Order: sequence, then C-alpha cells, then structure tokens
Amino acid sequence: MPLPTFTLDAADGPRTFPTGRPVLLCFVKEDCPTCGLSMPLIEAAHRAFGDEVDVLIVGQDAEGNAVLVERHGLTAPVLDDSALHVSFAYDLDTVPAVILAGPTGEERTRFVGFGRDDWRNLMATLAEASGLRAPEVDWDAYPESRPGCGSKSVEPGIA
Repeated sequence: MPLPTFTLDAADGPRTFPTGRPVLLCFVKEDCPTCGLSMPLIEAAHRAFGDEVDVLIVGQDAEGNAVLVERHGLTAPVLDDSALHVSFAYDLDTVPAVILAGPTGEERTRFVGFGRDDWRNLMATLAEASGLRAPEVDWDAYPESRPGCGSKSVEPGIA
C-alpha cells in the first residue's frame, strides 16, 4: 500500500511525493538531539546517492529547519511541514523517523530514533539499489542506539 502523497515547500520550490524515484524521507525537528545525531548521515546519503535516490528532509518547524540547514551545512532539500499535515498523515509519534520508499510511494523500510545498524543497513541497501558507492562513515563514532524525541504532532495542545 502506498504512503500518503504530499506536496511541501522547500527553499528551491515545492516538492511532491512520490517522485517517480526511490525516496528517503527523513522526518526531523531541530530541538531533538537524536535528529541532530542523524543529520550528518542524512546529508551523507544525499551526497552519495542523490543522483539516483531523492533524499527529502521533512522538518516540523520552519525556523528550526533554517537552523538545521545552517548547523549541519545541509544540501539535501528541507521541506516545511510546519502545519504538520504530513506528520499527521504519516501518524508519527517519534522523530527522527526514516522511511525508504519506492518510486511509486510504497514503503520499503522504516525506523525511528537512531540505530547504528539501521543506518548501516540502509546505506548498504541504497548502495545496492543505486549501484553507487556507500559513503565512508566512521560507524564507531556513533552510539549503538538512541531513542528519538516526540514528534511535534503529538505535543500537548497540537494533536
């Protein structure tokens, strides 16, 4: 079953999902330390696989999105889900939420929080699917796992 479709604004204009290519959707918010831990890996995936896979960062706050771009030197598109419509449609309760989808929007893989093995396996999957080399990552510099943070879509007064 395909994931919900959406169109969100990014700095370079609106982006629509699905895209007709494999897509890595990464739902984040700026004030989540686990999202910050994941950002270098999200950017590495974009740089390594961006010619074959659309890497889309779905940020839950416009001001926070700008901070993430600056703090992490992001070149991957950051989409504005400040209204949380997409976060609600995807029934998120935790960020980061990382979803690999196929060209027509079917979910292939999903994980929440941070798992070193989840990321290592995802990079290997992307390399195999794209025929491109996985980025060099010092996996020992990352913790084995970290819990995520509550999605803004489940904060009191929002839901």
